[in-house]
Amino acid sequence: MAKPIEVTVSGTAFLIQPLDAFEALAIFGDLQKDILPAAGGLVSLLAGGQDDVRDEAAMAGAIAKLSQRLDGKQLIGWTNRLLTKDLISVELNGNLVPLDAAAKAMAFAEFTDVLELLFHALRVWFGRPLAAWVSRTGLAQKFQAGGLLGGTPTE
Repeated sequence: MAKPIEVTVSGTAFLIQPLDAFEALAIFGDLQKDILPAAGGLVSLLAGGQDDVRDEAAMAGAIAKLSQRLDGKQLIGWTNRLLTKDLISVELNGNLVPLDAAAKAMAFAEFTDVLELLFHALRVWFGRPLAAWVSRTGLAQKFQAGGLLGGTPTE
C-alpha cells in the first residue's frame, strides 16, 4: 500500500492517507457522475505535465464549469465525504491530529483552503493512478493527440 502524502495549504501541513482500491473505485464512480463532466480541465491538472500558466487557465476553466454544476449542498457533501478524520490528518500546534470537526475549525481560515485541500486529495488519490493507467493503456497518446491532456492536438 502507498504511503501517506504530505501537502501544505496556507502554511498548514496535512497528511493524506491512501485510499483502499475498492473505496477509491466507489468514490471515483460517484465523482465521475457528479463532478468530472463539469471538470474536464482538471484531468490534465491531476495528471500533471502542464506549465503554471496552463495550470492556472485549466483551474479557472474547471472552476467556472463546476460553479455551473455544483451547489453549496453538494460541495459540503463532497467535503464531508472526502475530508474525514480517517483519510486526512493535520498538524496543529506541532501535533498530527485527525481532521475531525474541531481540527477543521482550527485548520481552515478560508473556504479556498478547503477547496485547495480537496484538490490535493483528489490529485493524490486519483491523479497518479489515472495517469499510470492512461499511460499503460496507450490512451495518453490518444488524449494528447486529441488535445485532452493540454497542449495542442497533434495531426
